[in-house]
Amino acid sequence: MIQHLPYSGYLLAVAIGICVTAAWSVSLLTVELSRAPRLKLGWRHAALTLSAGLGVWATHFSAMLAYRPDLLIEYDPLLTGVSAGVSIALVGIPCAVLTRPLGRSARLSLAVIAGGGIWCMHATGLAGMMACRHGYSWGTNVLGAASGVGLFAIWQMKRRWPRPRLAGTLFFSTSVCAIHFISLSGDTVLARMSTLHGSLVSPGLIAACIVFAVSATSLSCLLFASQIRSRREREERTLKAIIGSMSDGLVFVDSRGRLSHYNQRFLDLFDTPSDALSSGMTIDRFLDVVARFRRWTPQKRDMVGVALKAWSTSADSFDRECDMEDGRTYLMHGRPVPGEGVVLTFTDVTAERRAMGELTHLAHHDTLTGLGNRRALAEQTNLMMDRASAFSLLLIDLDEFKQVNDAFGHTVGDKLLLHCADRLRSMLGDTGFLARMGGDELAILVFESEDRAMRIAQTAVELLAGPVTIDGCRIVPGCSIGVATWRLGISSEDLMKQADIALYEAKRTGRRRACRYEEGLAERLTTRQEIIEGLHDAIQNGGFALAFQPVVDLADGAVSGYEALIRWHHPRRGWIPPNVFVPVAEECGLVGEIGRWVIHHACEQLATWPPHLSVAINVSAVQLGSDKVLDELAAAIALHGLGAERLEVEITETALIGNPAMAASRLERLRAMGFRVALDDFGTGQSSLSHLQEFRFDRIKIDRSFVERAISDPRSMAILRATVAIGHDLGVTTHAEGVEAVEQVDLLRSIGCDAIQGYLVGRPVIPTAANPLPTWPARALWPRCQAERDVA
Repeated sequence: MIQHLPYSGYLLAVAIGICVTAAWSVSLLTVELSRAPRLKLGWRHAALTLSAGLGVWATHFSAMLAYRPDLLIEYDPLLTGVSAGVSIALVGIPCAVLTRPLGRSARLSLAVIAGGGIWCMHATGLAGMMACRHGYSWGTNVLGAASGVGLFAIWQMKRRWPRPRLAGTLFFSTSVCAIHFISLSGDTVLARMSTLHGSLVSPGLIAACIVFAVSATSLSCLLFASQIRSRREREERTLKAIIGSMSDGLVFVDSRGRLSHYNQRFLDLFDTPSDALSSGMTIDRFLDVVARFRRWTPQKRDMVGVALKAWSTSADSFDRECDMEDGRTYLMHGRPVPGEGVVLTFTDVTAERRAMGELTHLAHHDTLTGLGNRRALAEQTNLMMDRASAFSLLLIDLDEFKQVNDAFGHTVGDKLLLHCADRLRSMLGDTGFLARMGGDELAILVFESEDRAMRIAQTAVELLAGPVTIDGCRIVPGCSIGVATWRLGISSEDLMKQADIALYEAKRTGRRRACRYEEGLAERLTTRQEIIEGLHDAIQNGGFALAFQPVVDLADGAVSGYEALIRWHHPRRGWIPPNVFVPVAEECGLVGEIGRWVIHHACEQLATWPPHLSVAINVSAVQLGSDKVLDELAAAIALHGLGAERLEVEITETALIGNPAMAASRLERLRAMGFRVALDDFGTGQSSLSHLQEFRFDRIKIDRSFVERAISDPRSMAILRATVAIGHDLGVTTHAEGVEAVEQVDLLRSIGCDAIQGYLVGRPVIPTAANPLPTWPARALWPRCQAERDVA
């Protein structure tokens, strides 16, 4: 007896579950592969092919078992296997190909093939049923096939779905179910009653459950493996992106000695094309490629190979600095990965090393001359001291360099420095080290004996004394040099101090010469420094005093005035004469303040004397060079209510030499203000007669040297007589200094000298409240002089 077989709802749900599971796997793989269209064909494409083909195949047979569970349907093994192959070939392969970048016509064709492949698998599977008669309904089969193909084509033709995984699952599962169930809805399957089983747990149900379990498990494992592999590959892509974006070159050599990873930066650093290397290369092959493009010698190739093989198995980190053939410098860091290999990173530090080299050069060299600087000199000095080698230090100071800058500008001054540096460099050669200390100071370390150092110093003085023309300006440079020789036990600071002391002595004794450091120079400089400090204290705390020496008119023997002479009592050294501390005050810039003190205290004392007396005040060249002296004199006489004619300003000839035009202007202004002007120490300076012609004076003070020798030296007598005669012809008062004998008084009176000053007529006296200066009456001196003559 033959019976029509109905569907079983439970097994139908199992079949649909298998279909949805397969569709979800297919959708996930399709989305993943579509997002990497350039990915090479691999296991994911194979997984998609099998998931799609076997998913359709498992859905078909599960659905065929969805007839009543007490019905056992048998299948032909050959046709069943063929149906699986048809499903894989006509459904799985087109699904995999559809993940590649294709045109619309190609995609439509493949979608139609895949949809039709589902129906073909359905038909082949039905043909494999045994012990049953199957009747086709072509209307439902055509409708089912058309529905499935349309759904599949809609899914594949639209590339971007809002939720692509869900859309793929719905379209794929709906397409499979539409083809199967719509096609099967009109078909008939007839079987004999003898094939029916009365058990509630029929073989069909068991087979369906087994098919479902196997399919779900296989597809789940496939999906899980795909997710793990996808995550791993995403991590690898992320790692490659990170490595590729590094600014350092990177190479990873595994523990087997093979190249595992590298980045583009490494290829760029080693001038290697990207297609020349590949992962999996051995160290030797890898180094052969790099050596070929870097043009390494065989020796270097072998050396690097031995080192790299040792590094790949080393457990310690290391850093190496590699100097490349083209002048670049790479800093290589090696970081071992335990059990895996070693990571080598390469940083191009060429710019940093060059910048560091330039900074080091700038730190040890002068930017203008290119010579070593103070730091380089100190390092070279310490090196020579460590070697205990004989050497000498020469400190060189260019004379009048400030005047060159002021007169011609700093550009000419810089070129003069370059000129001097070049001359000294050519003279020195390899026998010493030349450095610029700063400004116009240079230094030489002479690596030879002390006598040789002095000869080099003398040669340098002569070499730099030659005239030179710079930018049209003719300059006659010169230099002073201090020489100090190193001996055991002398520190570098002491050696520099000794050379500086010798340089000061060279400048003090006339410049344009070399001076060797000798014992006693340091003590002399210490004394000078002590004087400077004492002068500062004396200015602030009133440590000076004024002594007044009388001036006597030879006509009547009366005291006409006094010369104010400054005196200084040092707290430790006692009385220091003016010829010792005044030059020091001029050098250190204190003479202006001292001169201001002298002016005010002389006027203060003069205000207490009778109105016929006057005071002579010495004004230095430094004071005369400033308009302040005029203001100070005017302020002093105004403060004490004095007439300007009671003050006489004494000027030395040296004050007139530097800037005669300025000096003449100052003197005329002094005379216009009512002050009298005297020329001090006449006959000892330069161009004395021209000074009398160019400048107007009220008094000429004849130097004591002519007065002392006039009695015994006819030449001195001739000069003395001529000077007095010139003074009379010019209408200028003549004044003899240093008169200490009565014979000198008679001589000076006989030649017509107007006034005298000296110990014979009075020593300098510091006035006090109890002992004011005596104001001698007229002719008070002459009885004294007559008595001294009688005694003589």
